[in-house]
Amino acid sequence: MKPVFDPVQYKITTKANWNTVAPEYHYNWANDKVGPFKSTTELVKVADIQPDDKVLDVACGTGVVSKEVSQLLGRKGILIGIDLSRTALDIAKRSIAFPNANFIEMDAENIGFNFKFDKITCQYGIMFFPHVDKVLRSIHKILNPNGKLVVAVHGLADDVPYFSIIMKPILKYIPDIRAEGTPTVHRFGNPVELKSEISKAGFLDITITKHEFVYEPGTFEEYWEDYMRTTANSIRGKIEGHGKDTMSNIKQEARKNALEYESNGKLSLPWTILIASGFN
Repeated sequence: MKPVFDPVQYKITTKANWNTVAPEYHYNWANDKVGPFKSTTELVKVADIQPDDKVLDVACGTGVVSKEVSQLLGRKGILIGIDLSRTALDIAKRSIAFPNANFIEMDAENIGFNFKFDKITCQYGIMFFPHVDKVLRSIHKILNPNGKLVVAVHGLADDVPYFSIIMKPILKYIPDIRAEGTPTVHRFGNPVELKSEISKAGFLDITITKHEFVYEPGTFEEYWEDYMRTTANSIRGKIEGHGKDTMSNIKQEARKNALEYESNGKLSLPWTILIASGFN
């Protein structure tokens, strides 16, 4: 029997995990627009930032979206980034020189602003919110009339093999690795479900575009080590707790799953991203 999902403990674990992996996530992936982070430019383009816009970047992480937004704002523009991870926010603060930028440690499910924004962005965040409906309704309330929301999410498991190559065997050998109801990276990978969720919060004129990128992690061993050190950091202890045989079985199956993406000893992984926008 799987454990019961506890949203409070989930947030505590998520915060601790991002405080650990944020530097590697930023300097090896996000800051250099590696793989899926090529979407940063696309997301900001869809947001159509104007010089005097007031912009909120939800789950801003290390600030890669915030940085691109800040470069489009003028003296009257305002940028605020919020995130659970203090480590990620510290990186964001150091990387952005825009004088009207502020970064606040804040839970997206408890947004506390009494003024309205013109644009709200969220890259790779909404699929991880336990109560995403609450987040989207809160965002809707703090957008100006005709204000715009733009979000980016990962595609379904078969369209993002970086995650599924290893996660599928993990779930096979350790089916209770995560509690029933735990948010997953592919939660809104279906465009119909993503549009429905945004629509329920009151947004109009919703548009969803699909983007295809490629991530090249090197050899399988390099990919495996990177995945276990970063992406699987929060569950690695549980995996290792099942013993060396289980870990070996997981790695062997992952190796087989990766073969179709391998050429000359190196992996080339397709990566589908959805970018959705809607108006207040």
